Amino acid sequence: MSQDIRSAGELRAKVGLTKNEIVHLWNGGVLSLKVEGRGVEADLELRCSEVQPERGTRILVKRVSAE
Repeated sequence: MSQDIRSAGELRAKVGLTKNEIVHLWNGGVLSLKVEGRGVEADLELRCSEVQPERGTRILVKRVSAE
């Protein structure tokens, strides 16, 4: 992952997903992406729009730090 912090409140990141993370999303799971930069953080929740949410959805957490 590479990041470019442009201002105090802006965080730009490129995130590469593994095959297992993509399969997790495709099978109805949720990927909670935590991006941490210098003095700024972002929390994203990714899910596949083609899969209906179900009760008891599995959540996978991925943390990424600024370089």
